[in-house]
Amino acid sequence: MTTSSPGSNGSTSLSERARLALTGNLHLVFASDPLRGTFLAAQSFSAPMHLSKTYWNGETLLVNVVNQTAGVFGGDRIVTQVVVESGAHVLFTSPSAARFHPSHGREACLLQAFDIRAGGSLDIFPEISIPQRDSRSFQKTDIRIEPGGELLYLETLAPGRVASGETFAFARYSWSTDLRLADRLVLRERASITPHDSSLAGLTALFPASYYAGIVLISPASENWPPDFAHRVSTVGEANSLIVAASKLCSGGWSFRLLTRNSLSLRRGITGLRRLIYERLGRQVPDPRRS
Repeated sequence: MTTSSPGSNGSTSLSERARLALTGNLHLVFASDPLRGTFLAAQSFSAPMHLSKTYWNGETLLVNVVNQTAGVFGGDRIVTQVVVESGAHVLFTSPSAARFHPSHGREACLLQAFDIRAGGSLDIFPEISIPQRDSRSFQKTDIRIEPGGELLYLETLAPGRVASGETFAFARYSWSTDLRLADRLVLRERASITPHDSSLAGLTALFPASYYAGIVLISPASENWPPDFAHRVSTVGEANSLIVAASKLCSGGWSFRLLTRNSLSLRRGITGLRRLIYERLGRQVPDPRRS
């Protein structure tokens, strides 16, 4: 692990941090027993990652993951591994936006692996990702789910620091997602957005400063949801501000896409869709603020 030298005030300045490249990791294993409910059975992490105190609300273990620095910088490499054992129920979230700073020609790399065992459930509900001017970032996500496991996975993208005049000013933002259910590939996504070429056209066709969210649901309970569920999803949209689309996967669940005019519409859309999904699952939406 690369460490930093503190500034005069005991902390690392942004300029000092930008010259460093951190190799951080986060490894968590969640288990369950009748007396304790879901608990953190194993953990390890290193800078810039930090794990806040977990909170058990009686149904779900709320887990806040924090980046202790100002954000992600060029050259940073962060590896996250999460295992959810049978019977464990986890909400995996973050208290603030993920900010990708100018990379100075170096790419930030985020590698994520989530493993959900039969009877386990994982709700991945991070705050929004904000790639800033001249940032370069790549996120690779591998998800494996055993039959009977459950996943609700959210990923988001803001156009940048819009209030500061940065709209799609990043150099490149890329991601790769593979999701396997019972060793069968049921979802594969690849995207690389470079604002100065045609790769941005799909995002800006309706809204010049569009915000994006993708949500994937894998649940045994959703296999037999009727086709009109997709129509209900469209009702969470706002006229002229939010577009929502839904498609059923070849096995195991659903994929949803949201495109909005601004961050407020995105937050409302995500909240509405999560509420609709949990309502259909017959459960209360866990509140991440209580962690």
